[in-house]
Amino acid sequence: LRDYLFSFRCKKCGKRTSLRVPLVILVSVASCVLLVFFPLYGLGFWAALPALAFLGLILVIDIEYRAVLIQTSIAGLVLFLIYGIILHGFLLTLIGGLAGFIVMLLLYLLGILFNKIAGKMRKQEIDEVALGFGDVYVCAFLGFFTGWPTIIGAILIAILASGVFSLLYILFKLITKRYQSFSAIPYTPFLILAALATFYIP
Repeated sequence: LRDYLFSFRCKKCGKRTSLRVPLVILVSVASCVLLVFFPLYGLGFWAALPALAFLGLILVIDIEYRAVLIQTSIAGLVLFLIYGIILHGFLLTLIGGLAGFIVMLLLYLLGILFNKIAGKMRKQEIDEVALGFGDVYVCAFLGFFTGWPTIIGAILIAILASGVFSLLYILFKLITKRYQSFSAIPYTPFLILAALATFYIP
């Protein structure tokens, strides 16, 4: 425990730990404290903690590696199906998951179409994808978690939040003269934060 919390070098190789390690610890502790004072609607502290821990894992992996693993997606579908049934009942949970999957699948396909059109206009192939298929899975299990019709609100919040962030990101890159067109940002964090926000919106 001491090495995990206070060591800044690996005991085996001597390499310095990344900024992610203390950052994840600090954000996790802060999230737990906030959860005590601002519980998720319909869930107590201990009921919400596994959901937040799992979403935190998805968020960190996507930010660091820009990937959503199939193993975590399957676990998310099972976990949040259970949460959804407890919170909303079977029907609204199922519709929420299907709606999340279908809407994000359509956005995923539109992203592929956009890349093809933009690639033809620029006369070069664009390797970066607008959305990964992992985002489709994430939106499906977040649909289970939030239920119907709340998942639609969560997707709209995610789109608006990612749009504002992208604009600020582009401005920052232009000011620092490091702008590159079609550079990707992870989208899953916006979906997760938007879904959590819906628990605090009446």
